[in-house]
Amino acid sequence: MPRRKKYPKLRIARNMPPLHHVFPGEKYNHKNSEVLKWLSERPALIEYLFTQVSNTKDIVYNPETGQWQGADYEEGDE
Repeated sequence: MPRRKKYPKLRIARNMPPLHHVFPGEKYNHKNSEVLKWLSERPALIEYLFTQVSNTKDIVYNPETGQWQGADYEEGDE
C-alpha cells in the first residue's frame, strides 16, 4: 500500500476528542456537527486551508479591492 503524504498542519486533528458529526437518529446538517465546530475553532487548520486554496488558485486576490473570491465566482452566485 502506498504511503500517504503527511500534512503536519492537519495532525492537530489527531487530538480531537470524541464528537458527533451526525447525531444518532438525526439527518446530517453541517450546522449541528460537533466535528466541524471543533475543526473551525483551530486557527492553524483554517490558515492551512486558506493557504492550500490560495496556492492552487481556487481563490484569487484582487489587489484593487483588497478582496479574495472564488476563481469561478460570478456575480449572483451567493
